[in-house]
Amino acid sequence: MLRRATFFSIIGPNGAGKTTLFNILTGVYRPDTGYVTFNNKRISGMAPHHIAKRGIARTFQNIRLFGAMTVYENVLIGQHPHIRYNYLDAIFGTPRCTRAEKRAQEEAEQLLDYMGLSARAYDLAQNLPYGAQRRLEIARALALRPKLLLLDEPAAGMNPQETDELKTLIRRLRDDRNITLLLIEHHMKVVMEISDRVVVLDYGKKIAEGAPAEVRKEPAVIEAYLGKGAMGNLA
Repeated sequence: MLRRATFFSIIGPNGAGKTTLFNILTGVYRPDTGYVTFNNKRISGMAPHHIAKRGIARTFQNIRLFGAMTVYENVLIGQHPHIRYNYLDAIFGTPRCTRAEKRAQEEAEQLLDYMGLSARAYDLAQNLPYGAQRRLEIARALALRPKLLLLDEPAAGMNPQETDELKTLIRRLRDDRNITLLLIEHHMKVVMEISDRVVVLDYGKKIAEGAPAEVRKEPAVIEAYLGKGAMGNLA
């Protein structure tokens, strides 16, 4: 169970099932057994866009931006599920359409400012440095107004400065926006410094859960990462 406004990390060796879990939570895959509930409502079997509208957003291990569109346009696209007008409103430019577009534009500008991207708003997304692309992907996810944000290896490929900036940003997201964050990450320093709780998967099974300091000492976790002889070698 994930508690509101807390930070959970999922760790485990390659092939443990971490990204598969994210795909189940977001409706890309259906679970073979069991089901997923969110805010006390069952979401298993729902289409990904319906799950997104209920308040679950994600980023990806490999950045997926609309590279030929501007930074600003990428964030506007993220608001699409919450724009309340139909195609007739758009054709005739009704007041409802005008109000909705204005709200979307203002929110996009606020998100870009929050993420430190305002100065690059009209640059093509593909022209941003790597760390800025990561921030843009998070900004686009925030445009969905999520209650739960899933981050799939956000520190992958970052240099030490970008990684420190990411840790600061993640703490702000939790504290400023009351968002629950679920992180997949191989960067153990990031996990141990910012997580409230850590879950460890190994071949699809949960082998440990607890505070970071507790989990890192678990024999099953050490074995999963380093092999059966690790405990003897570390003794």
